[in-house]
This record gives sequence, C-alpha cells and structure tokens, in this order.
Amino acid sequence: YCVSPQDVLEGNEVELLKGGEEAFPAMLSAIAGARRYVLLEFYSFSDDSAGRAFAEILRRKVREGVKVFLVYDSVGSILTDRGFFRALAAAGVSVAEFRPVIYWKPYWNWIKRDHRKTVCVDGGCAFVGGFNITESDAPLSMGGRGWKDTQARVCGPAAAGIEKIFWEAWTASTPVDAPAQAPLPVKEPAAAGSRAASVVSANGIRNVRSIRHAYRYAIDMAREYIYITNAYFLPDKLVLRRLVRAAQRGVDVRIIGPRETDHPYVRWASWAIFGRLIKSGVKIYEWQGPILHSKTAVIDGVWSSVGSHNLDHRSLSYNLELNLNVYDRPFGTAMARAFREDLHDSRLITLEDVRRRPLTAKAASRLLYLFRSWL
Repeated sequence: YCVSPQDVLEGNEVELLKGGEEAFPAMLSAIAGARRYVLLEFYSFSDDSAGRAFAEILRRKVREGVKVFLVYDSVGSILTDRGFFRALAAAGVSVAEFRPVIYWKPYWNWIKRDHRKTVCVDGGCAFVGGFNITESDAPLSMGGRGWKDTQARVCGPAAAGIEKIFWEAWTASTPVDAPAQAPLPVKEPAAAGSRAASVVSANGIRNVRSIRHAYRYAIDMAREYIYITNAYFLPDKLVLRRLVRAAQRGVDVRIIGPRETDHPYVRWASWAIFGRLIKSGVKIYEWQGPILHSKTAVIDGVWSSVGSHNLDHRSLSYNLELNLNVYDRPFGTAMARAFREDLHDSRLITLEDVRRRPLTAKAASRLLYLFRSWL
C-alpha cells in the first residue's frame, strides 16, 4: 500500500486522537512536560480562549528554560492582532510568520500558505492533524465550538521527520520582533513502538505530488474498502478516476463530507461530482454534527492517513501540508471503527438527492466546480 517503501520509518508508537476532547489536553500535557524544546506550526493561531491557553503555557515553558518556536501563517491568522504574537516574542518565544501579507503584492503572495498543524516536543513525540489553535477547533470543555477533527500522536523516528519539515518552514518564514533563531539539530529518536509510518508533505508547486501519489497508490491497491473523511472534498481528476475504478472493481468506497462547513462554496462545488461517484458505486455521506474539519483516510485496515491535506486543488498545488501515513493493522482497525461510528451521525446522499436539486443549485455547483482551482 506504500508508494515509497524506502521512506517508511519503523519503530513508532502512534495514537489516534478522535476529537478535540482528546487532542487538546494531549497537546497541552505534552507541552507542559517539555524539558528541552517545543516546536509549533499552525495555519490559524487565534487570540481567543484557546490561543491564550496555549500562549500561557508557552510563556511558562520559556521561564523554565525550554526553547519554544512558533510558526503561524499570515493569512490563516489574519484576524489575530499582531500584538498577540509580539507579546509572545517579548516573553521569549521565538515567533515567525509565514509569508507576511503585503497588500500591494500579486495574488500569488496570498495563495501559497502554510496549512500545517503540528506540535513537536523534545525530539521524541509529535502531533499531526487538522486542529488549529482557535475556539472553533477547541472542545466544548475548553469553551470552544467543538468542530469535528482528528489528530495523531506519534513517538519514534517519524517524529524526527516532522521536525525536519518544521525547520524548513521556519527558515522560510519571517521572524517577529527578533533576529532569526538558527534551527536546532534534529536527533533521530530511539524506537518507541512497533508501527511503521511515513511522513508525507507538500510544499506548493515544488513538491506537489507526494501526498497525492500516496493516496493514488493506496487507492489502486485497495481490495476491501476505502473510507475517506474530508472537510473539502474536491479531488483532482487523477484521484477521482481512481475512486471510480476502485468502486467499479468491487471495493467498498465511502466518503464522509460536511453538511455544515466554514467554506460552503466548496461543498456546493463538490455536488457537481456526486452524481458520477454515486453511479459508479461510491457511497457519499454528509456529517450531521458540528462543522467537519477532518482530513483522514483508511484503506483495507492497512494504510491510514491523518493530517492537514484536503482533497482539493489548494492543498494539492499551493499549500504547505503534512500527513502521517501509518502502515499498521491495529491502528487501521481503530481508524475504520471511528469511521463506521461516524456513519451513524451521517446521512447517505442518494442519486435522487442529486437529481431533485433545483436547476439553479445544479448550475451554481457546475459553475463553482469549473473554478475549483481557485476555491
């Protein structure tokens, strides 16, 4: 199921964190236990109850002598007052902004963004997933809105791979109110478990294909089932054809997308391809709970993927993204179980649902789909 076996790292322990109630306490606990350094890379880092909770613990770790580095994306965090980040920098946190927005520069300056969401602690463990540090992502117990998302905690050699990618983003970002800090040396951690995993990333145009190729190859190898949960499901034609062919050869292909979403135009564009998928045997579901923000997949209980990569053109061609692919049956079984549980709170979309949509809605979906590269 792995397109690049040479990139697989053995000896990892990987834990599935199914929602904010599991992920946020786990991240905060890991940061609180840091003794040497903490690395954070987030698309959105807000000055709200969630952001302030993380900011407070980061300041405390600096006072304890722990080195703390934070990369945030300029567009993703555009609503956060820059004084919030300057205060962190004044407290001793090394802060950098990825591609600061300059309003008179061309549109390209806006669209290439750092969409990753990672935390690395002491070179031994890391967190990868779709959670930003905002009230929307935070669980209800922290005063958040409880968006549905997924994260993985990995300890072992894969954590070093995630650190290396963090430092690439760090060197490409602009320091906030302080001279640039040199990257810390990345040490290969000892084995922490028995699971095989690979770290796959996208860096915009230069490395556009790695995550897509991993998806494509695993889909081609599928024999039993393909379960995908994705917040913004607008796959390119290559992945779309693979899903159709998999369903036609008898693979159980199921996709959960959102009913409520923070980007409704993407959902509308997705409806333009639902008819073709359903006719081919793919089952499409709409999640009925809080806003769905997950980006996960599991194939045959062997190949699993958790990360920041959406199946859309923006993630494919423009954004910095990072996924953890896990090749392990126990982890894959946990992923498949979580997906099947989510089906209970999802509604199956039928071909009749597609056909009976108003003509204006169908036309709007077709038009938006034509411009999917810009959504």
